[in-house]
Amino acid sequence: MPRMKPNSFLKYSLLFFVQLTFCISIHAQSIIDEDFLEVLSTNAKAHTDNHPAFSISAAPDKWKNESAVIIGYKRSITFDKQSTSGLFSGNKAFVYLFEAVHFKVKLQDRNAVQTFMEVYFRFGEREDGFAAKIIKHSGEAVDVDLSDAVQIESKSEAPEFYQSFFDKNSASETRYYKVAVPNLEAGDVLEYTAYTKSKLNVKGTGYVEFDPQYELCSKRYPVMFNEISIDTDDKTFFKSLSLNGAPEFKKENSEASGFFRYVFTDKDRGTVKDVNFISPYLANPLVKFQVIYANSSKVQNVSLIGDKGELKQGFSKDELAKVAWANYSFSRNYPINSSGTSADAFVNYSFAQMKKDGWADLPEDRYVENIYYRIRNQGLFRNNYLPDAVFAYMFRAFMDKRNIQTSLIITCSNKMGSMKDILFDEEIRYVVKLRDKYIFNCTDHSNPDELVESLLGNEAYVIGEPNRKTGDQEITPITLPDSKVADNSSQFDSNASYDPATGTMIVARTCTYTGINKSREVDDRVKFTTYMLDDFKIFNGPSLAENLTGRALDEYYTSVQALKEEYKTAKPEQVENSLKNEYNSSVKYKNFRIVSDGRSLKKKNLQIIEDFELGNMTKHAGKKLLLNLTGLMGDQLHITGEERTRTKDIYMGYPRKFTWNIHLTVPAGYAVKGLKELNKNIENETGKFSCEAKEENGVVHITVIKQYNQRNMPKEKWNELLAFVDAAHDQIFKYVLLMPK
Repeated sequence: MPRMKPNSFLKYSLLFFVQLTFCISIHAQSIIDEDFLEVLSTNAKAHTDNHPAFSISAAPDKWKNESAVIIGYKRSITFDKQSTSGLFSGNKAFVYLFEAVHFKVKLQDRNAVQTFMEVYFRFGEREDGFAAKIIKHSGEAVDVDLSDAVQIESKSEAPEFYQSFFDKNSASETRYYKVAVPNLEAGDVLEYTAYTKSKLNVKGTGYVEFDPQYELCSKRYPVMFNEISIDTDDKTFFKSLSLNGAPEFKKENSEASGFFRYVFTDKDRGTVKDVNFISPYLANPLVKFQVIYANSSKVQNVSLIGDKGELKQGFSKDELAKVAWANYSFSRNYPINSSGTSADAFVNYSFAQMKKDGWADLPEDRYVENIYYRIRNQGLFRNNYLPDAVFAYMFRAFMDKRNIQTSLIITCSNKMGSMKDILFDEEIRYVVKLRDKYIFNCTDHSNPDELVESLLGNEAYVIGEPNRKTGDQEITPITLPDSKVADNSSQFDSNASYDPATGTMIVARTCTYTGINKSREVDDRVKFTTYMLDDFKIFNGPSLAENLTGRALDEYYTSVQALKEEYKTAKPEQVENSLKNEYNSSVKYKNFRIVSDGRSLKKKNLQIIEDFELGNMTKHAGKKLLLNLTGLMGDQLHITGEERTRTKDIYMGYPRKFTWNIHLTVPAGYAVKGLKELNKNIENETGKFSCEAKEENGVVHITVIKQYNQRNMPKEKWNELLAFVDAAHDQIFKYVLLMPK
């Protein structure tokens, strides 16, 4: 999936633009009264599931050492155009959404007790229900009292097992509550049932995509029984795809006339032991699915959708290209800012301003660069990044103003699968090709020549506009560019000294990042700095204050000053906390400075300088000193336990290199011992770790290199990878000895 800011993607269709918003009709209370508690209990009992999977309370012996075991997890979902209660049968403005959940878990140690010591439930409609109980080791069932429940600030605080499909990622006003479970002990069984009703206003809309769902079969705990059943009406479409050995949804007869039922069942699913160097959606059993409401079959021309009642399980390249071009074309109307300016309007207005200001006739390479940064600037002030299709449309439209030829490319994230695995419109990624260059969607800090980690080496299609008469469309398979080790580097140049007064190590460090290493770091590194206030200078655009006068201008400068004052405190705190995490040690912040923020082609590398003091890096043995110089590498990955036996192929993400250059001036009156023991070199097909230590003219020089050579490797290479990963981890515990002369 594309890397997005917090808000979700807004979808255009041929008929309507719809922002998915659930409407909860009841005025949710901050205090739950006794009458509603009774309603909750009654509704829950009415929808209690009697599936045989929930009749047991014991876990298999093979999972006796697991913290907890999920005995049963069953979710039944109904999409209904009219309320089955009959109360709203005359109202055609809403789709009603019903969800029944039955959950049962065996708690086998204190960690599990800690995790489930609170239960969560939704409190919205009068039809909502919830009831929980604890089954003690003796077999006694104790109901959980909900009278002391308190509202939580955000539904995202509720653990996975308690969240509804319908409001997990939506703008719903639904409220969640939590309540403590008293006297919970290892060996207890927690069981709850929940029933919720939501409604979606569809008046005047012809198309709504419910959030795509990605169901990883492997959970935090082993699962004995996991079932999802979905009943849809005759205006609802359903599609699903099972990957990596996951069970498939099966179409079954529905109990209600005019409905279609789809059921997913998974049993006896253990936990995943491989957690490092893995992409969960590529390696682990996964089923993804989506429900779409549509009152017209015409949407099939602009969305990945099957036929009513069909269990759609994939799309051909022709279907992908057709829908991709339609969504790309409709992007002209996408509102790119809070004022509702469309993508088309922005392009036309901006180009007119460029002509007026003398920037429209720049040499081609400078024009391309300027346009990229103009579009990027629009994204700085949004809650979410511009969708790929919108960026591609705007960029190509600007190129058309100068008759610069470009091509449109579609692909998908290599963290999600291949082109044949695309099921949702949002999984289609868009790229522009300009001669021999590939222009990817911008982030807040990207540059026009930079590659995107999730699109490296991807299978892709160059697509043309469909013929208006025949519908024929040119589709050419290509492979996107890949990256090399040397392209993605992090270099840390540290000058260290020992402070005998405090016993700490004083460090002045310069950090330089390139390529994808930079892309991963830049968000945090420039956070709490005012980069966006000067962003306009990169493309010679208007400043934020240019069109302000009088009181508005005064308020702008007041706000900017307040922001700068806030950042003076926030940035040092952030840097110090980051260093503490990096070194797992006590840290005293002294200084931080950005030399280059990496946000323009003129200064495309990210470089920062940090000054700090580190504790716990020195030891005394009489008059002798032990210094942990290689500890300046920071904490290193440590593979332990069951994960040392690999079961999945290795996903590196991208090739990369890390270099630490460490320098220490030897204190007067001391001689250095133990440098030879630091020297090491391990190199194989998977990567490399080396350390070279020497002393010259009273200065210790240590150069450490750690690099990952490839994006992906078979699991048979695991021991080779462990060889240099283990060596890097062991090295941070080595000391050099300073002996009094």
